[in-house]
Amino acid sequence: MNRYKYIISLLLIVHLAVLFLFVFLRLADADEGFYMNAARMVHQGMSVYTDFFFPQMIMLPVVFAPFSNGGWESFFLLRGFAALAGFLSAILLALIVFKTTRGYKTTTIALAMYVFSGITIVWHSAFKTLPFCSFLSLGTFFFWLLYYEKRRLSYMILTGLFLSALINFRSVFIVLLPPYFLSMFSLSKAGRLKNLAIFIVSLIPFALPTLLTIIQAPDRFFYGNLILRLKRIAEGGFGAVFSNKATTVFRAIIDPHLLIIFALAVISFILLIKQKRLESIADLFRKPKGMAILNLFLIGAVYLLPYPIARQYIEQFLAFGIILAAFNIGQFLTVMNRALTAKVRKAVFAAVSALFLLSIVPYVAIFIFGVRDNDRMYMLSNIGEITDRMLALSGPSDTVLSEWPGYPFLTGQIPLRYTEIETGENRSSLNYDGYLHYNLADRQYFNEELRKKTPRLVVILYKPPAYYASSLENNYDGVFSSNDVTIYKRK
Repeated sequence: MNRYKYIISLLLIVHLAVLFLFVFLRLADADEGFYMNAARMVHQGMSVYTDFFFPQMIMLPVVFAPFSNGGWESFFLLRGFAALAGFLSAILLALIVFKTTRGYKTTTIALAMYVFSGITIVWHSAFKTLPFCSFLSLGTFFFWLLYYEKRRLSYMILTGLFLSALINFRSVFIVLLPPYFLSMFSLSKAGRLKNLAIFIVSLIPFALPTLLTIIQAPDRFFYGNLILRLKRIAEGGFGAVFSNKATTVFRAIIDPHLLIIFALAVISFILLIKQKRLESIADLFRKPKGMAILNLFLIGAVYLLPYPIARQYIEQFLAFGIILAAFNIGQFLTVMNRALTAKVRKAVFAAVSALFLLSIVPYVAIFIFGVRDNDRMYMLSNIGEITDRMLALSGPSDTVLSEWPGYPFLTGQIPLRYTEIETGENRSSLNYDGYLHYNLADRQYFNEELRKKTPRLVVILYKPPAYYASSLENNYDGVFSSNDVTIYKRK
């Protein structure tokens, strides 16, 4: 027992060290730019949706606004918060597995699968909603588990607070509200209506800022969070949508560590049904095994709905795949002990472990060394070169049009109005005034601003968009280029 305690502690220390190593070495993610810029604008006194376009819930920019003054210090500080959330997620996973299985060995194996997951490491070291949503979803489940065990109202309230924060970080997690609500209803034997009222009230604190924002700008809120996403699905057409989803699933299947985790989860689910450890639909809402399955299924299903979907979304429900697998890890080991000799068991364990660890190599190659040509522009060294040149060519208070919002965040310069988040024309049926109403820019706006030479600098990824290429050429000179990023300066 003591040996496993030490291993668990060591795994957590290694995980924290690796996460912070990636914080300082990992290439930037394209979305980090607009998340950081959104937090910076809130820091400057602006309001989400009202003053700038934002395609997510308000919680992330509002919570981290105090730490988002801009510059490299803020960049690494925000990434540090992401890594901390990832580390706390690992702790929560270990606590959940131990509380549901009471096995130190099982907990060690489950935590090792999480700690040495490449997809977990790379997306818990970038400032996006992903690490915070993982922490909050596991926190919600953990406090629900405590309530399940002890029926204390304090744990019910904490469950509601975590769930509310989760939904207000990313709206897709609203799919978890019905199962947790039904679970509280099912588990509350006495004072059921009172308990449900308390649970509903516990959802309010983190929902209140969002509700006030919706009241202030309802059309802008729903356009960014819902309508624009539905339009993308419609524009993609069935063929493109299906191809995107099939490709993403295939890329997950061929990743050995994901295949191992979800294969174990599927087998564990089948065993739970065959062993009648889940006997009815009601057990899904009133047993830890059932709630873990609901979390895995609902989060996985809702992340398959948007278009396009990204492979990184798998990280959002990976922990629940590991939790589900953990319910039967003890049985897996028992079967192996009976069927295989000690020598063969060691060989199988070594082979599976090696395959799992080797799965990290592509993540390191891509996210640290930028082996793909189109990723090199996001290497921190290249970003530093671009931002240094931007500040050499213009002042810190100048206006710039940057196709990656991270550049003005790091230089402290002012993004061209209506391009703070979406830096290109967003395909839509809106007219010119409609675009501006939603704090977006269309091709007419881009051409007008470039003809007026409003931005001192224009920073382009790859090549200028065709719809304003001539205006850029007539009014700006290309003065610096590095790894497919070109800086244009006003003539």
